[in-house]
Formats: sequence, structure tokens, C-alpha cells
Amino acid sequence: MVARQASALAMTPELRRAIGLLKLSNSELAQELTREAASNPALAVRLPAQDTILHLWKPTSGANARPPRLQLGIGGGLAEALGVAGSPGLQEHILSELRLLLREPLDLAIGEALAQAVSPWGWLDRPIDEIAEEIRVPVPQVEAVLKRAQQIEPAGLLARDLRECLWLQAKDCGLLTPVMASVLNNLPLLAEGRLSDLARLGGTTEGEIGVQLALIRSFDPKPGLCFDPAPPPPSEPDIIVRREAGAWRVSLNRSTLPEVEINDDASQGSKERREAELLRRAVVRRNETLLHLASEIVQRQTGWLEEGPARLAPMSFASLAAALGLHETTVGRLAAGRMMATPRGTVTLRALCSASITTQDGGQISAVALRHRIAAMIEREGDAPLNDAQIVQELADVGIALARRTVAKYRGQLGIPNASIRSERAQSARA
Repeated sequence: MVARQASALAMTPELRRAIGLLKLSNSELAQELTREAASNPALAVRLPAQDTILHLWKPTSGANARPPRLQLGIGGGLAEALGVAGSPGLQEHILSELRLLLREPLDLAIGEALAQAVSPWGWLDRPIDEIAEEIRVPVPQVEAVLKRAQQIEPAGLLARDLRECLWLQAKDCGLLTPVMASVLNNLPLLAEGRLSDLARLGGTTEGEIGVQLALIRSFDPKPGLCFDPAPPPPSEPDIIVRREAGAWRVSLNRSTLPEVEINDDASQGSKERREAELLRRAVVRRNETLLHLASEIVQRQTGWLEEGPARLAPMSFASLAAALGLHETTVGRLAAGRMMATPRGTVTLRALCSASITTQDGGQISAVALRHRIAAMIEREGDAPLNDAQIVQELADVGIALARRTVAKYRGQLGIPNASIRSERAQSARA
């Protein structure tokens, strides 16, 4: 469990500035800080080192694209509402493949640790030596299991970086020629368009380098995303949540996060330096506030992380605001558009907030979990579709009192037709 980090946050000038900055994505923050630095000589901005080559790809389509797996009542409404990966998920796929590939118990334990360290796009997001230390296994043994695990489909899963992801795909397709290997070993040159330098290093022509580039563009730099039926998020996630040593770790996505520095040459006490220092503190406060919010959410939603939407806990902006010592509208602005990568897919912070419904025994259940329960009841109804009154009764039997119109509303939100239409469809399918 993550440690609760809900200390009260005073509304200082830094925090007000931080909240204004928090409306921006990390890439927008980098642009804003760069503009500020252009007019303030005391301010320096260190931009994150990103894989600039990723702009070369288009979304995967065609025969290699994985079609969404539709499930009655779950595939449309609930998964779309939460913005998370459908079933089978990426980790479940990797684990099922590893159970077929690895026979020794220790090797399988290592494989499970590797699967838990996979980001939503399919790469490992933790160093091998860190994983080895956590499970107390020598690094060479973990590397040996990783080499075997990288044989699973689709090629490119469990890669440690972009180069290895593309290397695995080229090898899988029989395209790992010496020229292709030379190009992949010098991706920064490819990103900069230095084809002549690549040709010289590979002992070939620029025309041949162009052929290799066309092949590379046919690869998928993020093969893990094919396990999510929802469109990829418009930007990289701000927060990363992963399981480590039996606990949930919440961290900022440093790969897209710019940093603010003060130029040493700036005069002490000058207006420019004061403004630069204020901005630096605001950026730090922005990041701390976002991390506090995400940690509080993860603290409350461990049931969802571990067991899925049926365990999504009731949660509101008001309750989060009380825990963080902020105004409710401020928390709403903090959560707006923020993305969080989890083992269950990439989800917005806002989507994990769900209204609370009181059960007959005084307990609480979230509206999302209730919709999931209704969908599951309908999914297993068989040849005798349940009408709304029967669903009301089944819920009442487990202590959840709902009006019939409320069940109809939730069923409609899930995109599930009424019992008579479902019965007609079932009869047509049998005919």
C-alpha cells in the first residue's frame, strides 16, 4: 500500500502558480517554461530526453492490428467510461505466454516479476538490476529469462528501450541484416535525418538507408497498446503506477517532465532571479501536488488495481479535497486531463471518481462497480434474459436496494438493450 501523503496544502503564491501550471500537460509545461526562459536570462529549462524518433510512425492498422474483444455490457460502457484496457490485458497476455514458455518455478517467478514491470506500451520501465535485487536473483539469471521471454508475440514486448523493441521486431521478421543492425544502433542519427552518416557507418548507400527506414516505419514502437481496445491517450501519462515488492508505487513520468534551473550568473536579489526562483518553486509545488493527488487516489483504489472495476471504490472530488486540504474545484482542475498509466491500462484521474450508493446494510458501493455488477449478471444470464425487475430483486437479495428505473438507466449507460430485445437476438442466433 502506498503511504498516505495527504498533508494540508496552504494556498501560497507558489501553489496558485502551481495550480495554473497543472492545467498544462508535461509537453505544454515544457513549452510554457521555454517561453518564460526566452525573456528571463536568470531562468534555464532542462527539457526531458525523449525518443524523438517516435514521430516517424503512424498508428498500427491492417492485418497486424488487434481488433477489440467485445463483451456484452462490458466492452462498450464500462471500459470506455474508465478508459482502461479490455480483456485480455497486456500483463495477463504476457503471463499466460510465459507459463507456456517457462517450466522451472524460479524462472516463472522471474518472468512474473518482469511482467509486473511492463509499461502500458509494452516496454520494461525498470532496470534489470533493480528487478533482480528486489526478487533476490542474480542479474545474469534475470537477463537469461528476459531473453527467452522476449520470444513471445507480438515481437517487441519486454524490450528495455526503443532500439531493442525495434531490434526484436526486425529479428522476428527476418530483416535483421547488418545494415538494419547498423541503423538501429544509431537511431539518434536517423531521428536527425543524417542518412549520409548512416550510409557511411553501414557501408551502404543513402538509397538503401531509405529502404531500411521504410521497413522500420512498418514496425510498432509500442506493441503493448494493441491490447487496449480504446484509442491511445492523446499524450504520454503524467503518472505511473506499478507494483513493487507487494506495494503500489506512484511516481511522476520523468521522461516527459521538464526541470527549471537558475543560472549561476544571475544577480542575487534581481527581479529576474526572484521571478525565476518563484517559477521553480511553483513547478516543484505543481509536481508535488499532482503526486499527492495521485497517491491519495491510488490509496483509495487499490481494490480496482488488484481486482478490476467491480472493486472501484466510491470517490468524489469533495472527499479528495478534504484529504488534501484544497478546495473541491481546485481538485477538479488538478484532475482534469491528467493521465495515469497502471497495470490495468491508462486511465484519467477524473474517471476513477464515482458516485457512492448506499446499500441496505449501510455500506457503500460505487456507481461504476454497480454497473459492472449489473453487466456481469446479464452476461451470465444464458438463454433466459433477465428483465429489470429481476435484476432489482437479485440486487436486493445481496443488500443493494435500487429502483427499477435506476437499473434501466445503468443498463442504458452500458449499451445493453432490454430483456425482450436480448431474447429476440438470442432466438435469432439459435435459428
